[in-house]
Amino acid sequence: MSGWPAEGLPGTGLCGVSPSVPRLAGALGAAAATVFVAACSGIAGSGGNAGSGDGATVTVRVRGLTIVAEVADSDTERRRGLMYRTDLPPGRGMIFEFAGETTSGFYMFRTLLPLSIMFVRDGRVVGVREMTPCPSDDPSSCPVYYPDGAYTHAVEAPARTFAEVVAGDPVAIGSD
Repeated sequence: MSGWPAEGLPGTGLCGVSPSVPRLAGALGAAAATVFVAACSGIAGSGGNAGSGDGATVTVRVRGLTIVAEVADSDTERRRGLMYRTDLPPGRGMIFEFAGETTSGFYMFRTLLPLSIMFVRDGRVVGVREMTPCPSDDPSSCPVYYPDGAYTHAVEAPARTFAEVVAGDPVAIGSD
């Protein structure tokens, strides 16, 4: 996920909701802000295909698919997310891990590639969304992609990766 929390975007005021732009009309919690930042996150000046820092990966398995996902478990990694990436091969992705449940959305500000996102809680799919890059220079004008319920993990992969995945499908997340 690439972006800034819905509230407090530089020069935008209240944008909407809780990693990817306007959604909540109220104050965001720390977890919500972190997630929102992660969804379409990125830090200006980060490299086009820069990794997530320490290079840690996990394997995510769902419906016969295997995704090797970079781990974004710090605020900085969640903020950076997949912003500015110009390539994300099939079978690769990024997993956003949260200490507790959240319902925050993701946006695609400064994210160059269309992505599929899968929200996970308790080893089951909560929901899946297809996200398209937001060409705007104004993050508050980017759509926010919300889950169908609370989640603890979000997995981003190339567009249409999770096209056959449905809510309730079992998900296995493990170390490489």
